Amino acid sequence: MSEKLSIRSLILIFIFLTLSISSCGGRMITGQVVDAETGKPMEKAAVYIAWFKSGSGPIGLAGSVRVEVADDLTDAKGIFKVPKYSTMFKHYDMAVYKKGYVCWSSRKIFPTYEERKGFKLKNGMVIEMEHFKEEYSKLKHARFTIHSSINRNDPGIFNTAIKSERELRREIYRRNRRE
Repeated sequence: MSEKLSIRSLILIFIFLTLSISSCGGRMITGQVVDAETGKPMEKAAVYIAWFKSGSGPIGLAGSVRVEVADDLTDAKGIFKVPKYSTMFKHYDMAVYKKGYVCWSSRKIFPTYEERKGFKLKNGMVIEMEHFKEEYSKLKHARFTIHSSINRNDPGIFNTAIKSERELRREIYRRNRRE
């Protein structure tokens, strides 16, 4: 009887571990980036996702802790693939950037900075990118783009893609200091 019990216990432990490991990562989430006007897929758009968990600390000051960062470049069909982390990490920030377009953020909408509502990270999502318009402030867009990336010092795909935005912001600040 005790042998049957220990075999059952081992089987249950194995099933539990298998389910735990499969829910903690390794799965991919895919989506597509398209031009908002034409609907055509956008190749080489940089996609960035940072996953967070609730931090520890005094109530009201807990904040959040970044768990992982993933980024990718879209292929010729505008498709990107990034790891989908465990459902334990429900908080995330996502940004998509391509030069000549308005940076897309899961948190805010440029140029109004209003909160983006109703976006959920899911397989098959389609991100529509709008062309950057002449009347938009290049400095404000550079700030918006840089702040869309929480992992500012990482030499990853997204931060490499937004390098021109960082340089533009620095140049404008330098010019304003001289004046």
